[in-house]
Amino acid sequence: MTATDKGDTDAATPPRRASYANGERRRTELVEAAFRVFSERGFQSLSIRQIAQAIGVSHSLLLHHFGSREALIEAVLESRFERQAPDRETLLEERGLLDALPDLMRQNLELRGLIRLDATLRAEAVDADHPGHAHIARHRHNFFADVLAHLAVEQRRGRLRDGLDLATTAQQLTALVEGLEIAWLYDDTVDVAAHVEAFVALIRR
Repeated sequence: MTATDKGDTDAATPPRRASYANGERRRTELVEAAFRVFSERGFQSLSIRQIAQAIGVSHSLLLHHFGSREALIEAVLESRFERQAPDRETLLEERGLLDALPDLMRQNLELRGLIRLDATLRAEAVDADHPGHAHIARHRHNFFADVLAHLAVEQRRGRLRDGLDLATTAQQLTALVEGLEIAWLYDDTVDVAAHVEAFVALIRR
């Protein structure tokens, strides 16, 4: 490679990087717009064309950035969970799972659209060939692993009842959270945090 060739290559790099950054920024904007649409109208009855129309873009643009309707839905969920993660982890580290979880559940209920999306996709994606199956399976595994890890911390602090099997308790707690969210979607008078507090009382020392 000649000096001229190398210079041409270096000069071409910034535009490519700028193009990538612009693409990521545009993708983020589309995810935010899609979330607003899903929160207001749901998503089960919306085709990729209808979603694009509601957002105000072409369906070919959505397909370019996401590839499918299901991938767009996954991107919306992933974005929201990632944004919540730092605050959630800070609260858990400061207060511990037993004290923090009821308050986290109260905060989650402020995001009804996200809970509805997550619950619906969990039900739809049970079959292994569903486009969202891997995403939901990964999210459920990570949620279980996080609960198990925080229970282990509580156990080391002497805050859990003796004789608990942590893996079993973690499964019970994750199933309780998921089930209560669905119950709340059907009936918003269900006091999700109170039920979680009642379970915590059973496992607390």
